[in-house]
Amino acid sequence: MKTDDESKVRQEAVQRFLQGEKPSQICQKLGRTRQWFYTWLGRYRSGSGVWYRERPRVPHQISNRLEAKLEAQIVNLRQQLMTTPYSQIGANAINWELQKRGVPPVPLSTINAVIRRHRLHRPPAKRPSQHKAYVEWPREAPNDLHQADLVGPRFIKNDGRFYSLHVMDVATHRVKINPVRTKEDGQIARALLSSWQALGLPQYLQLDNELSYRGSNRHPHSFGLVLKLCLRLRVVPVFIPLAEPWRNGEIERFQGVFDRMFFRAQFFPSFDALCQEAPQFEEYHNRHHVYSCLGGRTPQAAFDQAKAPMDRRPDGFQIPEGKFLIDDGSIHLVRFIRSDRVLNVFGEKFLVRPELVYEYVVATICTDSHQLQVRHDDQLVQWFDYSLPLEQVSTMSMDIFSLKHR
Repeated sequence: MKTDDESKVRQEAVQRFLQGEKPSQICQKLGRTRQWFYTWLGRYRSGSGVWYRERPRVPHQISNRLEAKLEAQIVNLRQQLMTTPYSQIGANAINWELQKRGVPPVPLSTINAVIRRHRLHRPPAKRPSQHKAYVEWPREAPNDLHQADLVGPRFIKNDGRFYSLHVMDVATHRVKINPVRTKEDGQIARALLSSWQALGLPQYLQLDNELSYRGSNRHPHSFGLVLKLCLRLRVVPVFIPLAEPWRNGEIERFQGVFDRMFFRAQFFPSFDALCQEAPQFEEYHNRHHVYSCLGGRTPQAAFDQAKAPMDRRPDGFQIPEGKFLIDDGSIHLVRFIRSDRVLNVFGEKFLVRPELVYEYVVATICTDSHQLQVRHDDQLVQWFDYSLPLEQVSTMSMDIFSLKHR
């Protein structure tokens, strides 16, 4: 029914009522409901001269509505970032781009509302919840803590498999990407050294329990090249608990970014081509990706504002080609003790005290004293002999070991 015809029906209904006809009879004759009748009777009694006309359904004034120009900018930036290689697309990234264009900071909730309104949003990923108290390492300043993780194997058509060692400075989220052909410990050690020459030496290096990092299952006390390199450069290795990869959460999340935005986003004709392109993605990430944990800053901006010294960069250091001795230092392993009371240290099993069951402990290999020290809540609760091969330890370690066992 046209609007004019509907207006006439409303006027007729009220006129019939004013002439004494009952509402039930009016509704029956006009084919309307009692609710409809009383709605329009109320409009008539409001005194409006055009009470029978339909009111506009949009509000007269929209509060807290973004300017159309700014909303269009947010939409355009979101769409542009979604098609830009290596780029983030979240509210932080959009805000960063807006500020580079001279726009004052916009609340992240407002940007997210615009994204949802234009159906450009993605559902958030679920994160595993943790219940047990866990050991935390310093991560407030640049190079307090690095996390490293080995991606692979990945495959390049007609050029075989490769791996990539990624190192992240947790405080600033700067990363170094190191594609390698194999996960042989020599290649991993050289990739680590390259990362530290770019990022600086960390106080702690957090690793999972990949064999390439630790050495040999058959000779666990001999240590591999990676551990010897850490000890030589005074970097303390920290191994996360077995089967708990989320403990290296920051670098694990970056692995997804690497796969999604770099490796699977383009075709690489060869491993060499990938190696040539990797620094471009690394540079783009460090200078353009923004993180909420950094207050909406990029990794490079966070590092620049921290004004951290770089005197720990190991420029000029070379990995010895011959015998590489085990220097004095510490190697930490975080372990969760289950009901069997077994502490697993590089495949070797130690029986710990009953009170440590269902608790996280830190097992520390002390290469100077040839001990394995077990700490809980930062208290030394147990220790074991942990003899290292004398032909592989430095002179100082040999002297201490000899004095201890006279």
